[in-house]
Amino acid sequence: MNEPPADLAAQLAEQQRLNAWLRNELQRQRQANTEIRKAVAELARTFQNTLATIVEAGEAGDLAQMRQLARENQRHWHAYLHQIATSTRPRPATTAPTDTPHDEP
Repeated sequence: MNEPPADLAAQLAEQQRLNAWLRNELQRQRQANTEIRKAVAELARTFQNTLATIVEAGEAGDLAQMRQLARENQRHWHAYLHQIATSTRPRPATTAPTDTPHDEP
């Protein structure tokens, strides 16, 4: 059989390693996107519920409850935004791709 030259075999191995790394990164990004979608959906539900309760308190003329609900809503927003921000932070890479001599100009 005809064996490929060693440098081609090394390049093929490197490409396979990079492909595996990219597949892992894609999966990690998909998981992060799922977390973000869940956090945003929960934020929207909480905001809608709080807004409806604030409107009811306003119609009843209960300013103290309106203030309390507005503060609670602010805390919820802060917590959810923090959750979203921390879920989008890059996690340490498992194995970062390396530069290879054939990538240089």
